[in-house]
Amino acid sequence: MNSETTFRISVDVTNPGQFFACCGLLELADRFWPGAEGWFDATAFNLRMEGTLRELLTRLVRNAPRLLDKVCGDIPVKPIIAPLELTLADDASAVLVIDFWMEVKLKNGKVQAISKPPWNFWSGQQTPLRIWLPLRCALQQILSNTTDEELFDLFSLHHPLKGRFGFDSAAAWSALDVGFSPNEQGLSVNSSPAIELLSAIGLQRFRPMVSADRSSISYATWSVPAGALVASTMACLAVFGRGIRYELPVISRGQYAALGHAQPKQGVTHE
Repeated sequence: MNSETTFRISVDVTNPGQFFACCGLLELADRFWPGAEGWFDATAFNLRMEGTLRELLTRLVRNAPRLLDKVCGDIPVKPIIAPLELTLADDASAVLVIDFWMEVKLKNGKVQAISKPPWNFWSGQQTPLRIWLPLRCALQQILSNTTDEELFDLFSLHHPLKGRFGFDSAAAWSALDVGFSPNEQGLSVNSSPAIELLSAIGLQRFRPMVSADRSSISYATWSVPAGALVASTMACLAVFGRGIRYELPVISRGQYAALGHAQPKQGVTHE
């Protein structure tokens, strides 16, 4: 890479949404500019790539995704857990399918596409596409009203939203504080569209450890520059990346669920 530049994004890694959004940034950077690397320091996520952060985000929201109604050729899938197919280039040469919230298994003697707890946080009439599109529109508005310097605080750029995937723990705890689920009441909550969209991309590759009862998950930061493939093994605790391990609960928001705040795991914190 001859024209690489390092960008810094302020991050609170105890918010799992911000952590997985950083993973999503690295995933996209690696796809757009092979050889891109990312790593965490005490207060920020560092991203070294050929393009710019604004260019990366603009490419993310340029095209609306497509909801897939079949998987593995001809297996039908319900809209509530249907995969999203993202076209990341104008010529459709770069396609990313996000489907970590579902799996194909033999159930009742039949091969079916079913939900994959704990990742399908939404319910009712929500679908991945119905969640994605308003988030995409909100991020487009933020980009049009934000300078490049302000993108350092990307995850603090909020927008009133009635629906979300449930990855931003700050939005989840806001719902708990008011004593009911704003989603079920059709009320808006200030949320980060960048966190929600980028986390969905990051979680496709960067899968954290999930407890046996699916009530908590664990992940780890890494402090050494790494590409998406290597970084994903460090994030899921398979390889030590000189970072810190965190654990967090999956919390309830009425009919919905979300990720809660993370805490450093006792006995496995590394400097």
